[in-house]
Amino acid sequence: MQEAFKAIDWLFKDIVPKDIKYVFKEKYETDQSYEFILVIEEKDLLFFKNKKSENLIKSIIDIANSSNSNFSKKIVIDLEVLETYA
Repeated sequence: MQEAFKAIDWLFKDIVPKDIKYVFKEKYETDQSYEFILVIEEKDLLFFKNKKSENLIKSIIDIANSSNSNFSKKIVIDLEVLETYA
């Protein structure tokens, strides 16, 4: 699980603009999957889920779960959005 976490974390650090704050953590491991959680602020949701960025999370999951991937288990990334109140 640690190897998968490091690889995906490296991608986020390289792709996500420095002004976007997020938390990416390991959630748990099952027999078939590595599960992670990504917590972002509501104002940054469009970056992760819009068509311009081609749904960044879905793209990473698709690549990680492709037949060419080195990961031995399916990758799952749950997205949690913190609602911000003024």
